[in-house]
Amino acid sequence: RMGIVDRDERWFRKCIEHGLERLHSMQTASGGLGYWPGDDQPNVYGTAYAMRAVVRAKQAGIDAPVGMSAGMTQYLNQQLRNTSVKPEVRAAIAQSLAELGVLHPSRADALFDLRSHTGVFGLSSLAIALSHLEGEQQRVNALLDAVEAEFDENGELSPYDVSDFHYFGSPTR
Repeated sequence: RMGIVDRDERWFRKCIEHGLERLHSMQTASGGLGYWPGDDQPNVYGTAYAMRAVVRAKQAGIDAPVGMSAGMTQYLNQQLRNTSVKPEVRAAIAQSLAELGVLHPSRADALFDLRSHTGVFGLSSLAIALSHLEGEQQRVNALLDAVEAEFDENGELSPYDVSDFHYFGSPTR
């Protein structure tokens, strides 16, 4: 997938395992991940984003270090309920938990309510999260319509404020 053809499966597996160990070295007592190894304060968005790597590794048959995924899951569930966490970040958390298969259906109403407080990436994360829950297709469609409305007829993102992409780096992503 990355275009690397001169490496075997063992090499990729070792790289993934090394990456998981590196992430594990960033885990704080709360279960969340700090920005650097040894940090004692977790980064909420960083933990949600890293959870996607844990999910992809698991899909490839590679388990995270013992306790890492459970700690991250517990931390992210707490932060999902924390209304002081920005809606855009809560949407990213929901996406990560949904991809892990642990997003509780009871969160659907509150998540859908975040839609008016997020930008295009938050809307996309909400659509992905809700698409993992039964009976949410109507809401997913509404969110996808809102995502599409953010683009002009040439497929360019409509005017935006660069701060809309604080957690995502750029409008290109």
